[in-house]
Amino acid sequence: MFRISRVAVAGAAAALMLAAAGTAGAAPGGGDLSGEVVVSGSSTVEPITSLVGELFASENPDVAVRVDGPGTGDGFQLFCGGETDISDASRAIEEEEVAACEGAGITYTELPVAIDGLTIVANKDLDIDCLDWPQIYGIFGPESTGSLADAQALAEELGSEVDPLPEGDVEKFTPGPESGTYDSFIELTYEDLMGERLEAGAIPADKVGTDDDGEPEVTEPILSDGQFPNDNDIVQRVEGSDTGIGFFGFAFFQENKEDLKAIAVEDPETGKCVKPSAKTIQKGTYPVSRPLFIYPNNAKAAENPAVQAFVDFYMTADNLNATVTEAGYVPLAKADRTASIETWESAGG
Repeated sequence: MFRISRVAVAGAAAALMLAAAGTAGAAPGGGDLSGEVVVSGSSTVEPITSLVGELFASENPDVAVRVDGPGTGDGFQLFCGGETDISDASRAIEEEEVAACEGAGITYTELPVAIDGLTIVANKDLDIDCLDWPQIYGIFGPESTGSLADAQALAEELGSEVDPLPEGDVEKFTPGPESGTYDSFIELTYEDLMGERLEAGAIPADKVGTDDDGEPEVTEPILSDGQFPNDNDIVQRVEGSDTGIGFFGFAFFQENKEDLKAIAVEDPETGKCVKPSAKTIQKGTYPVSRPLFIYPNNAKAAENPAVQAFVDFYMTADNLNATVTEAGYVPLAKADRTASIETWESAGG
């Protein structure tokens, strides 16, 4: 079983450095920098940032780049509390997080760095090859019972037209609410459908509460048999259960494709089942694609030359292309990559 680790990232970094030897100049700072760069946030973005950090440190050995991945939400809590220099995120910053940063006087720049395809994975013994939105809702949503027969009956009630689910039960292993992947999965698959069911009064009362405005909201939008902030734990659980199913970023599937299978998702526009791949994700034909971000603290970049140089290094065409690819993710389209680089340059990069 593959696990994202410092050793794996270091190996990839070494390969990139060998490939670039003799063709690239030193990283910003020319090796004269010292200090520390602290990054936290998304476990999905962590492998990219860790790899960029290894490359940066090879040219700036006196700079310690510290990267961890407790989840996008937890990362923004640290970031808006002033505890980190950069926040990795697998979704855009949310309103309450914007307010928290504003309240703390923290300004930042939102920088897309890659594209990811949220990949629904299953144990190879689970006989599911393609899912549509109603089936995904029936399996993972707040009306789920863990029975595939129940999920299929609900999906058909909601208009499912793809091949029916098999008989039997299913074990679901997912990220938790602290993860940007959790939020993105709901938003990209069944958020609208869940809203319709909530309005119709179809969602069990014990899964419904009220928001700050007193309006009804779903309190458990994803029901699972285990929630894990680290995607490696999901890999282990799905692989270990012959009825296991879950979801995480495309790179984690790529590194574990010998042990798990990816389930295609129906494109509601064409009615075709589309599997995640670098091509379908970048073209946008895979229905569950999303951008990945980093958020540098502008003041810390201005005050700390190591932070400034690290983000400058990160936001180069080479790193947003070759390094993102080496980390297992899909590079931004050229125009989007250029726009992201220009955003950082305009912010003072």
